[in-house]
Amino acid sequence: MSGHGQSDGTASSRPCEDSRAEVEALLRSGPFHEALRAAIAHSGLTLEALRGELAARGIRLSLATLSYWQHGRSRPERTGSMLALRAIENILRLPAHSLRALLGPPRPRGRWLNHEPGRGIDDPAGQLAEVIGPVLGPSDRDLRVFSQEDIASVGPDRAIHLVRTRTVLRALADGPDRHLAVYRGEPGTDSGALVPVATENCRLGRTSRHPAAPIVVAELLFDRRMRAGETHLLEYEFRVERPVRSVDHRRTFRYPAGSYVASVRFSESAVPVRCRRLRQGAPAAGRGTDELTLVGGRSVHLAVRDVPRGVLGIAWDWD
Repeated sequence: MSGHGQSDGTASSRPCEDSRAEVEALLRSGPFHEALRAAIAHSGLTLEALRGELAARGIRLSLATLSYWQHGRSRPERTGSMLALRAIENILRLPAHSLRALLGPPRPRGRWLNHEPGRGIDDPAGQLAEVIGPVLGPSDRDLRVFSQEDIASVGPDRAIHLVRTRTVLRALADGPDRHLAVYRGEPGTDSGALVPVATENCRLGRTSRHPAAPIVVAELLFDRRMRAGETHLLEYEFRVERPVRSVDHRRTFRYPAGSYVASVRFSESAVPVRCRRLRQGAPAAGRGTDELTLVGGRSVHLAVRDVPRGVLGIAWDWD
């Protein structure tokens, strides 16, 4: 009987290993619904049991919604759904952000379709695709932002002259050896005036500029290939040689990130009358809960944990 028991154990371990490998592969490449379905199956939980686990955490989600998600008929997008997905990652013992990262950027809604507040109505996604295409590599999708910090410097002409960035990247799979850094200047800025500089733990590779829009993409090369689970810290900056008057600094997150800190330092002779947090959509005008305080009269910052997909930043009023 003991021999029979060993036989059962060996036979049952192989499907378990295979299903785990399938989950890991789908978490790297997607699509989201297949990765979710495989992860639920590997956990051994039924949808009813998963809903019960969510309810125990104070999150109510219908069986129909869970079923739609795992069959690709709908996907989580709103804040409540993203909180539920975060809990599902925890319940299924998946790496943080692994399922959320497969969702890609949120689908534009309503009047914010193809619109960036303060920058006019255009097609930023299409313009960006034109610039990224020539330098996009196969490993770019295997990197996620663990933490990121931006420091923007505003000169006496009320324009951003420099943005310094310090970021920690995490590899989802073996192989990444570069990172794409993107900068979009103010309308009216010549893309040739946007100068990328590699400053720490990276070196500058290829660059690509849009012929008409103020967008530049810089390839930042590492000194070796990363392994799955490893992190890499790098620093770089974008200098604006012929800047245009600025009213905000923003960062677009294509995938969820661990944390983000943004700070803006103003010249003594160019201090705004008001600063506020900028989120996906228009920054609220005037005073409100999103207003930020200038420290020492010249510096303002925001700090965010568990960064969602979308846009975060700081906006300010000169008058």
